[in-house]
Amino acid sequence: MAIKDGTSTDDSRFSKVRVALDLALYLASTTSGRTIDDIQQEYALSRRTAERMRDLVEDVFGELERPPDHESGGKKVRYRLPLPKGFSFLTMPTAEELAELTNLAEAMQARDPARATLLRSLQRKIGAALLPKEALRLDPDIEAHLSTEVWAHVPGPAQLCRPEVLKTIRHALLAEHAVEVRYRKIGEEEPHLYRLVPFGLILGTRHYIVSGFLDRPKPHLLRLDRIDHATELDEPGRRPEGFDLRAYADRSFGFFQEEPERIELLFAPAAAAEARNTAFHPTQEMRQLEDGRLQVTFEAGGLVELARFLAPWRDHVEAVRPERLRNLLSQTERAT
Repeated sequence: MAIKDGTSTDDSRFSKVRVALDLALYLASTTSGRTIDDIQQEYALSRRTAERMRDLVEDVFGELERPPDHESGGKKVRYRLPLPKGFSFLTMPTAEELAELTNLAEAMQARDPARATLLRSLQRKIGAALLPKEALRLDPDIEAHLSTEVWAHVPGPAQLCRPEVLKTIRHALLAEHAVEVRYRKIGEEEPHLYRLVPFGLILGTRHYIVSGFLDRPKPHLLRLDRIDHATELDEPGRRPEGFDLRAYADRSFGFFQEEPERIELLFAPAAAAEARNTAFHPTQEMRQLEDGRLQVTFEAGGLVELARFLAPWRDHVEAVRPERLRNLLSQTERAT
């Protein structure tokens, strides 16, 4: 028993050391600093534990800087670690990380060349910044990783967006300028010209620009793969005050936008394990019931898309609410 307890204690100590080293890098990789709330969220810690880990980093690496808190008007304390000399090993990429970057660029190349180009550029810059002896040490391990992993082809749109379109829209977003786009609607060959205020980009199985028209600020979704050309205009294009892109994206299940509703699903015991490992929505909450069923609740719109997503579970899921989802799921069952 003593050995078992000692092993558990050692594992716990090593785990804390790993978290402390990663936290040191987390605090060193920012110019504006991190708050205790940031640390709690990043590492899923209680506030007291987050404070203890901050203190541990300060004990090991030296005093933390306290940059000005511009985001909340000085209400929170922010911390940043100026990395001391001799600790550059913390910023050295591993073979696994570099192989993953290569893999991701390869996976995106077929369907998302615009973002694949950016990843390859980052990959080359990291490689060029390595000392020759470190590059020689890492290269064989990177090749070993790459030789044992490949990405499978996933059917879908051939191109999510044109590289030049993505670059123009991103620049306009940062410059807060309006854009003019040439957009092809479904079923129409001739494109339409729209002058837009870009609010942000939502990236996924398809890429969308969230934008308002110059005369109508209400947000709309336009598919990036249907934009043939984009021009940045010398006109102000600032998104509305208080608009939250993350909150807007979370209103929907997938991309279909409608007023969010409270969703409640019950999965039968036979499907509970698979459902528990499924990410339905960022706001989801799961509860295991005494009879073995799994309750999943979240708030979202896009009920038609949700019903289609749930179709494979049709014999093992009950849509408790809303009633419209229950009816849509019933129609999906009959159609299949």
